[in-house]
Parts: sequence; C-alpha cells; structure tokens
Amino acid sequence: MSRGIPHGSAPYDASVPDFVIQEWHLEPFEGDQAPTHVHHAGEEAFVCLAGDLEVTVGGERSTVPQGGFALVPRGTAHTFASRGGGHVLAIMSPEIADLIDGLHADLDEEQRARLWERCHSSLTG
Repeated sequence: MSRGIPHGSAPYDASVPDFVIQEWHLEPFEGDQAPTHVHHAGEEAFVCLAGDLEVTVGGERSTVPQGGFALVPRGTAHTFASRGGGHVLAIMSPEIADLIDGLHADLDEEQRARLWERCHSSLTG
C-alpha cells in the first residue's frame, strides 16, 4: 500500500534545503551589525563559536557565550552585535539567506525594499 501526499502539501524535494548554515567572521563593531528587523516566515539561530556575540530578541539583549546559541522565533524583532569580533554560525531558512546575500549586493533603495518584501521580512524602525 502506498501513502499519498496529504492534500495541500508538496512532495519532498531533497534539492531544496530546509535550512542554511552560514559561517560568519564578524569584525569588531561598536554598534549593531544589522538594523533591527523581523523575518515573518522563518526562524533564525546564532551559535557563538568564539569571540563576542550579543543578540537582541524582542527588545531583550543577551550575551551569547562561546558554545551557546540564541534562537529568534519568526515574527520577532531582532538584531545582533559583536563589539570585539566573533566567529558565529547562523542557521536560517533559504529565504533569510537570500535576503542576507541580497543586502550585500549593490542595490538601490527601491530594489532593497522589494528584496525585504520578497523575503517576507521588514525593518522595524
């Protein structure tokens, strides 16, 4: 007996990852590394491998110790900082990874706004 695919769901496609892991080497910076923002359709997590990492989730800032992690639930305003520099793994949906890659491209203001919208994310300020 074969099992069918439940109504409304797509077949599993192993070529499309469920999540992306990026390795970041953050340079020391006195402010936040990103503006406060929200991902409306995906979660994000940060693992501190070495150095300094602070994460603000829902307005509450905490220090992430080496070997520790911070989870950002979807729909929650967040940002992060590394005042002394840090080695971080960032785990995210492919959509969030596309946003991050796009934000490092040379985009004008209109293209940047469309990118945030296409990736179901927004700035909070």
